[in-house]
Amino acid sequence: MKHALRTRLAAGLAISFVLLAGLQWLLAGIAIERLLKAQLAQRLERDAENLLAALDDGADGRLELDASRIGSEYQQPFSGHYFRVVIDGGQDIASRSLWDATLASPASGSARITQHETGGPQGQSLWLLSARYEKRGHPLQILVAADLATLNAGLREWHLLYCALTLAVVALVLAVQQWVVRRSLQPLDTLRTQMLALERGEREQLDVALPDEIAPLVEQFNTLLGMLLRRSQRSRDALGNLAHALKTRLAVLLQAAESPEMAAHPELQQRMADSAELMRRSIERELRRARLMGGAHPAQRSGLRDAADRLARTLAVLHGERAPVITLDVAAEITLAMDPEDLMELLGNLMDNACVWCRSRVCLSLERGADLRLVIEDDGPGCAPDQLESLSARGFRADESRPGHGLGLSIVRDLVDSYSGALEFGPSPVLGGLRVTVHLPARLALDAPSPEGART
Repeated sequence: MKHALRTRLAAGLAISFVLLAGLQWLLAGIAIERLLKAQLAQRLERDAENLLAALDDGADGRLELDASRIGSEYQQPFSGHYFRVVIDGGQDIASRSLWDATLASPASGSARITQHETGGPQGQSLWLLSARYEKRGHPLQILVAADLATLNAGLREWHLLYCALTLAVVALVLAVQQWVVRRSLQPLDTLRTQMLALERGEREQLDVALPDEIAPLVEQFNTLLGMLLRRSQRSRDALGNLAHALKTRLAVLLQAAESPEMAAHPELQQRMADSAELMRRSIERELRRARLMGGAHPAQRSGLRDAADRLARTLAVLHGERAPVITLDVAAEITLAMDPEDLMELLGNLMDNACVWCRSRVCLSLERGADLRLVIEDDGPGCAPDQLESLSARGFRADESRPGHGLGLSIVRDLVDSYSGALEFGPSPVLGGLRVTVHLPARLALDAPSPEGART
C-alpha cells in the first residue's frame, strides 16, 4: 500500500516521539515513586530512633517507653502511623493507633534495617521499616509503619499533572513537526507544480534551484528531456526526408506506368499502378506515425478554436458542392498542450469524416468536466450499432463506395492514445447522425486570456 512521503515521515516521527514521551513518563514515574518512598523511609527511620531514645529503665529493671516523647499521630486509632517495639524477654510495646491490631514482624535476617510493603489495619497498605537495636544490654526490634495512601494519592496527582503536561508538549511538538515536514518537503511541491506547468506547455524545462538532494535528479531529467526531444525531432526530419525522396521516385514510377509504351501491357500497367498506390499509402501512414512520436513538445500549446476555424474554412472549400454548415462551439481562449500538427490531424480527420457523411450540418463542441470531451457530430445516416466498435480499425470502411482508405479514424485513435485519451462512438442525440467523442485528460487544457471570447 502506497502512502505519501509526507505522511510516512510525519507518522514515523509522531510515533517515535509518542513512544519516547511515554517511556520518559514511565521512567519519571518510577523515579518519583522511589524518591517518595526513600523520603518516607528516612522519616520512619528517624521515628524509630526517636522511639529508641524514648525507651528508659523502669522501676523493675525493664525498659519502658516515655509516652510524652511520642508523637500524637501514634495516639489516634488507625491514624495510618504505627509502631511496635519488641524487646527480648517477651516485652512487646505497640502504639495506641494500632488499637487491637498488630504489625507482623519480618523474618529475622542479617540486615539491621529492612523495609517493605505490607498490609495493615482496616485494609490499609503500609510501608514498614524494621530496625534492630540494643539498649542497656537489651536487644530489641522497632517496627515503624506509615500508610501509603497519602503517598499514592500524591503520586497519582503527579501522574495526572505530568500526563497533561506531556500531552500538551506532544501536541506542540507534533504541530511544529508537521510544519517542519511541510517546509522541508515544499521543494517537492514546487517541483510537482513545475512538472504540471511543463505538461501544460507553460515552461520548457524544470528549475534546478532546489535542495542538493533533488537538484541532480532535476538536472538529469532536463538532460533526458532535451535528448528525447532531439531524438524525436531527428526521427521526424529523417522520415520527412525519406518520404520526400520516395515521393519523387514514386512520381517517376507513376509517370512511367502511364506512358504510352505501357498501354500495350494493361495488366503490367495495372500492377504498377496498384503497387504505386500501396507505396503512397504506406508513406502517408508513416508520416502520420512520425507526428505521433514523442507526443507534444513540453512548451508547445495549440489554440483549439483557431485550428478548428482554419479547418472549417478549408473543408468548406473542399466540400463546396455540398455546402455543409460547420458550427463551432469552442471558446477562443482554450488552448491545448498538443503539437499543432497532432491537433490538426485529429480535428482534420474527424471533421472531414463528418463532412463526407453529413447531409448539411456538422457541429464541433468542447465540454469540460472531469476530463475534456471534444465532440464532433453530423446529421448523416450514422452507423449501425454492430459497426461502431470497428470504426477505428485500420482499413475498415463503412461504405466501400465512398472514397478513402479507411485509415483516418485509425490514425485518430493512435493520436488519442498517445495523449492518454479515449475515443467513443455513438449516435448523435441532437443531429441524428454519428457522434464521435474524444476524451482527453483535463490537464491538457488551459484558459489563455484572449480578446476573442465569443462563441458561435
